[in-house]
Amino acid sequence: MIQRKLFICLILSLLSVSSLFSQADLSGYKIFVNPGHGGYDSNDRHIIATDFWESEGNLVKGLYLRQLLMNLNATVYMSRTTNTTDDDLALSVIDEMANSANVDFFLSIHSNGYAGTSNQPLTLFRGYDNAPVFAGAKTMATIIWQKLYEKGNCWTNSSQYVKGDWTFYPDWGDQVGLGVLRTLNMPGVLSEGSFHDYISESWRMRNEDFLHHESWALLRSFLQYYNINPSQYGVIAGVVRDTLLTPSWYFKPGTRDQKMPLNGVKVTLTPGDKIYNVDNLNNGFFFYDSVTPGTYKIYFDGLADYYRDSLIVEVTANTSTLADFYMQYDTLKVPQLVSFGPEQTDSTLFNQAFTFSFSLPMNPDSVKKALQLVPSVDMTYTWDGEYKVLVVKPLAGYASKTNYTFTLGTRACSKWKVSLDQEKVYSFVTFSRQNLKVEKTYPTDGRSAVSLYPQMRVCFDAPLNETIASAEINVLNSSGEALAKKNEGFISSGGKGVYFFELEQPLSLDAQYRLFLGAGVSDGTGLTLGEDTEYSFTTHISPYPTGTVVESYEDITKFWDPESSGSTTGTSGSLTTFTASSEVKHAGSYSGRLNYVFTGTSGVCRVFDTSKPSIGSDAASSFGIWVFGDLSNNLLEYWFYSNGSTNQIVKVDTIDWAGWEFKSIPFTSIGASGDILFHSTVIRQTGIGETSGTLYFDNGTTFIPTGIEDQYADDIDLIISPNPLVNNGKIRFNLSLDSFVTISLYGLDGRKVAEIFNAELETGVNEIPWVPASYLPDGIYIIRLDIKPERGGRVTTKAARWVLAR
Repeated sequence: MIQRKLFICLILSLLSVSSLFSQADLSGYKIFVNPGHGGYDSNDRHIIATDFWESEGNLVKGLYLRQLLMNLNATVYMSRTTNTTDDDLALSVIDEMANSANVDFFLSIHSNGYAGTSNQPLTLFRGYDNAPVFAGAKTMATIIWQKLYEKGNCWTNSSQYVKGDWTFYPDWGDQVGLGVLRTLNMPGVLSEGSFHDYISESWRMRNEDFLHHESWALLRSFLQYYNINPSQYGVIAGVVRDTLLTPSWYFKPGTRDQKMPLNGVKVTLTPGDKIYNVDNLNNGFFFYDSVTPGTYKIYFDGLADYYRDSLIVEVTANTSTLADFYMQYDTLKVPQLVSFGPEQTDSTLFNQAFTFSFSLPMNPDSVKKALQLVPSVDMTYTWDGEYKVLVVKPLAGYASKTNYTFTLGTRACSKWKVSLDQEKVYSFVTFSRQNLKVEKTYPTDGRSAVSLYPQMRVCFDAPLNETIASAEINVLNSSGEALAKKNEGFISSGGKGVYFFELEQPLSLDAQYRLFLGAGVSDGTGLTLGEDTEYSFTTHISPYPTGTVVESYEDITKFWDPESSGSTTGTSGSLTTFTASSEVKHAGSYSGRLNYVFTGTSGVCRVFDTSKPSIGSDAASSFGIWVFGDLSNNLLEYWFYSNGSTNQIVKVDTIDWAGWEFKSIPFTSIGASGDILFHSTVIRQTGIGETSGTLYFDNGTTFIPTGIEDQYADDIDLIISPNPLVNNGKIRFNLSLDSFVTISLYGLDGRKVAEIFNAELETGVNEIPWVPASYLPDGIYIIRLDIKPERGGRVTTKAARWVLAR
């Protein structure tokens, strides 16, 4: 970057230029700059993968633009100059600030987000596409879009994206549009400079000079709009990349972003020897402003594994010269084995995969020939796209309790035929494994209140022989008959094996079943379970409620994709989607299918229903949705609007079930009165939750609870184990709200024989230990769970049978 004194010289030079057709500077013009959002609030956008906040990016661009405009003698007003909660002003207040100042033009600066797959500029003005409220606003929006487009070369779409807000937001009502443009007395434009959820762009936006480059584009827009003499200087901007490296995040194929930016490059502009040190934020961006037109040479060096190289560029006044550069590996370097793992010397799994990571792209055929395993085992070889990471895995499995040795010889060579400098040797001993093992099931042994429409799941410590598993694993009724199955499937991942299936017919209410696993169930090597195993469970006590369907999920176009729903954060945009499913549905022709992938530890995935169906105002009612659970242990929430726009968030349940289940909440838990609108289904990542999953939603229903449903709440899972109980037992249940909980023990005659627990507990899964008193005779008892939410609402009760057999 040049020194401030040089920048001032630039401005003085600009002021000295005039012509018969244009003004020398912006003297006399008043401009209002609104950096959108503010204060890291709920309406801010935080991209967890890059730690970018839109409020920060908007402010950096706005402050720099203010300085550029003031340097040209414009009078500039701003809605905020810091980034606190107090800065997040109401849109009507911002408009009033601009109106009171009687400015000539209003600019609201933003960045955009959609599904993590798009990157392009967007500008909006008040009115319809072909009928702007202020004709100058559409003119300026078109100029800004063109200037923004010209300053970049990483766009995923080249179509001009200039829209009237009434056309762009038809669902908001006739002539409603953007609040920040709604009450202005002068032309105004909202600019979305790029898409911050497109991760490559998000990394670039972490570089302040990249944001300053957008400010320069906005300055050029004002110069053209007001017919001011253009700048006599130009800008050089570019990204340094490696042609052999591919980013781990999403990029649009065919764009420059399919090659990895390089960190820490030293960029030198000559003549002048102006040095720009590329940051370490995965953007590779470099930038020189206020450059005199002419021919320059740029040198790229500073990275040990790359050749020093150069590029000649031509700088033109009042434009940006885009000077992307691809650095080349030093092909004479000796490749190194950077890591091998896991380095397990003992108790290695029978199907353990091993990963070899190299410092340079390798010749895959030479590595395969150089890699030997003794004793010999048939292996699979899988490379990453850059041929730097190799994963080897046994085709079937290693022998039990056996010593193995990997040897990687010096015949292994890089892509450029340079060999490893020394042989590598690794040894390990496999685990003594006698039988196939069950790691977990759904339902678990002793689980009560299981849905009538469950998806059965059995997870093993190894991938299965699918034919045998399908024949040997069944659900048995009380007569020992196997129930017909449907939708069977197998998953092999991470050395594990999972078998799942559903049942052709619904299960019966208040009935006991057994998940039966035959002794012959085996893995791919022929190792069997060894003995018959079964897991008993009971179904719901009370029937499912009936009522009025307010959301059928038949029209998927009413729903916004999670990345467009506003509150979604910490998800992979390209892998998190909401689509229609005709294969997995509870009723009708379709359900809504949510695929989600969390990228951090505190993700929120929201699906917004634009129809916002009313669920009524009767405080005695309840609302529920049929939800096909994925056993993720993440939290399910329903969001509502009261009084038209006040958001009400209700925690519904921890997703610890698989298959269709009707998950309902009483209106009293919403905490509002009057007409209630249902608008979103939300999955909130928990500390024990899975990072990915698939859920289905169907038939959102309002209903009046009956006496049976009031007494037995099927939306609360009560699990008692073991059952029958001999010594120490556990009582496990979930709370959707902080509540006062009482657990009591009753005999079959209805007499209360013991109080097990009585205290306040927090939202989530709770587990209470219980050791039966010695005076209690063996027999059948009823465990009763009473729950009273702390913030009010009906008391709900859940019961289950527990057999005591000491």
